[in-house]
Amino acid sequence: MSKLFAFLLALFLFSAAHSASAQMSDRLSEHPNFGKAINQEAAAATREMMNRLHLNEGQYLKLLPLNRTKLAGLGSINREYKGNEAVRAAKTAELEAQFEQECSRILTPSQLSQLQQSNSQPTTAPANAGNGLG
Repeated sequence: MSKLFAFLLALFLFSAAHSASAQMSDRLSEHPNFGKAINQEAAAATREMMNRLHLNEGQYLKLLPLNRTKLAGLGSINREYKGNEAVRAAKTAELEAQFEQECSRILTPSQLSQLQQSNSQPTTAPANAGNGLG
């Protein structure tokens, strides 16, 4: 009985947190430039994935909203935890794990492996590269 109660409580709390996050995304997406910028960035990220991972059209269409959600989530995390690097890093890692889990439902095992490899390797130079301090 107590396990059922604990499960229902956890489900309720998860639903409430998810609902609040969705409402925030809805409010942010009402801003005309926000939606357009996220859509463009998500389309570019998905095209890049399409070229790198050799996605088919169905995979592209399934990954586009995932990238849109991920980018909106990253923006939200960066705004909400601007002054707390540790929490921001933890929330970003959690979002990345969720994104990867969703991708595992869409991508083939070899595509998922390629995605994981490319995500573990920085695609750009570190921000302080070339500043003479290293």
